[in-house]
Order: sequence, then structure tokens, then C-alpha cells
Amino acid sequence: MAELVHTELEGIESLRNELAEIGRSLRSSFRIHTSSFRSTSGVSSAKDDGDDEYELQWAAIERLPTFERLRSSLFDGEDSGGGRAVADITKIGPLQRHLFMEKLIKHIEHDNLKLLQKIRDRIHKVGVKMPTIEVRYRNLRVEADCQIVQGKPLPTLWNSLQSILSGLAKVAFSRDADAKIRIIDGVSGVLKPGR
Repeated sequence: MAELVHTELEGIESLRNELAEIGRSLRSSFRIHTSSFRSTSGVSSAKDDGDDEYELQWAAIERLPTFERLRSSLFDGEDSGGGRAVADITKIGPLQRHLFMEKLIKHIEHDNLKLLQKIRDRIHKVGVKMPTIEVRYRNLRVEADCQIVQGKPLPTLWNSLQSILSGLAKVAFSRDADAKIRIIDGVSGVLKPGR
């Protein structure tokens, strides 16, 4: 009985650890995404009043409740002041939506590469070996059954009449109009994993 309670406690503790890890992962991914939202396309200068205002606006967004924070971002102001304004991304216009998406997916190849590298590092860290399959083949032959086509392939009245007449002639004379083409013949080898 004591062993059963002990194993249940270990299971609960491992579940807690996994949930904590998931929470840390989500928080770090939100930080990464908010930092990518913050990036600007203009040339950055030294810290000045505009940058301080920018940081204050992002701090205000980060204090919002979770769902409102996920729907909010800073956009360049439409007024002549050139400042940035907090806007709900579900209610922005098509031009702002296009610019927003361009900022998000500017370096998509780099992001995918980082994700794959993190997955690979995590797999190596845990010590999981990926399954491997070795394929051996001997006397491999690949053939294709082809139908011999005569005449022009355009669907004209004359070509249709010719195909009907050749079909009748084929039945009458039983001439075979199929051909076998060998693509690969008698090949042996091994496909090893990791190549």
C-alpha cells in the first residue's frame, strides 16, 4: 500500500515538473514573439525619448490580460506625428495587416532552422536514438507498360476517325500496340540511413 502511494506521488511530481517545463517554454516563446513584434524596419538610433516611450508602451501591453495582450501590438501611427499606437490586431486594416505579417515572417527560414536545431539538441541531450532502416535490394527491375500512339494527339475529327479505324483494325488483326520499356534492369545495392 505504501509503495502504491509512493509511486502515485512520484507520478504527480513528474506531472508537475512537466507542466512547469511547458509553462517555461510557453513564456519563453511569448517573449520571443513579443520581441519579434517589437522589431522595426527603420534604422535604429541611440536611446532617446522615442525609445523610452516605445518601451513604456510595450510595458503597458505586457501588463494587459493574456488574451488582450496576444491581440495587441504597436503600429506606426497614422497621424502626422509618426508615433506608434497600440492597436488590436483583429481590427486593423488590410495595409497594416500586410505590414504586420511581413514583420512576422521576414526570416521564416531562419526560424525553422532554429526550431530544428533545438529539436535536434533536445533529442541528443535526452539520448534518444532515431529509428533507422537499411534497405537492401538485389536484381531490381523497373518496367513501364506503354501504349504506342499513332497520329497527332490533337482531338480533331480526322484523328478521332483514325483512332476508331485503328481500333477496329486492331481487333480484326489482333496486333499488339503495347510496349514494355525497362527503366532499371538488374540493379543491386544498399540504402543506408543518415545519408
